[in-house]
Amino acid sequence: MRFLPSDGAVIFLVMLVMALALLFETGGQPAPEGQAGPGGEAALGRTPRRPLPAPGLRDIKLQLEEREKIGSGVGTAFVVSRGYWLTARHVVEGCDRLGFVVDRRQVTPIKGSAVSHPDADIALVRADAGRSPALSLGPLPDIGDAGYHYGFPGTGKGRVSSALIGRGELHGKSLRGVGRLVLVWAETGREGVAPGSLGGISGGPTLDASGRLVGIAIASNTRRGRVSTVAPYTIKQMLKSEKVQAEDEAQTRWVNAPSFSELERIGTVRQLYCKVGS
Repeated sequence: MRFLPSDGAVIFLVMLVMALALLFETGGQPAPEGQAGPGGEAALGRTPRRPLPAPGLRDIKLQLEEREKIGSGVGTAFVVSRGYWLTARHVVEGCDRLGFVVDRRQVTPIKGSAVSHPDADIALVRADAGRSPALSLGPLPDIGDAGYHYGFPGTGKGRVSSALIGRGELHGKSLRGVGRLVLVWAETGREGVAPGSLGGISGGPTLDASGRLVGIAIASNTRRGRVSTVAPYTIKQMLKSEKVQAEDEAQTRWVNAPSFSELERIGTVRQLYCKVGS
């Protein structure tokens, strides 16, 4: 005697076949919790990552105009560890004295010294930071990631927002090896910063969307809306060579990139004055 399967049994068999087919499609292994299965990041509603490729022929070629410093000037510096500040090398090169600008009117002399990277546009300044919190180091950003540049361009001060568009190869007489490899960002907005040149923002920090340090501003092209920064690897190399312990990226105090006014209020970012001559 033959028995026809009940409706419930038919439904069970169909569901079993579908489950087995799905298992074979995924290679027999379900996707771990929190990770994307078939369809990748897009299946979870996330934007797929676009890691920065290794240095190559597609790197953006940039020419650095290096001129002898003939007068005093200003730049930006920020706290990276207790008693240590980072800035751009060209901000402190050729200076007879350094100081922090207070309220745009007076200068507090710096008693410490500056050490420059031999091949890259980055320098470490030894100076009292008081209780100003240091910035935490972040990882190499992906293409398309947001970046925020802080400093004192022109007669203003504020934050420039941008998006990473690729790696650049910066050519100049004093740049060699890793010092030539920089990150190139496309401007997307300005807060408190007037249109025009970004001169004076050099040496300022570049933070990612989580408030972690991922660069130092060293050059800009106002016409094209581009900002070039030192890469995280170069920053870590500089700190390691001088045996400076920086904050780990997991210790960042911010969930989002802070405003310029907040960094200025807590003393983490300051305007740096370079005095040339007596």
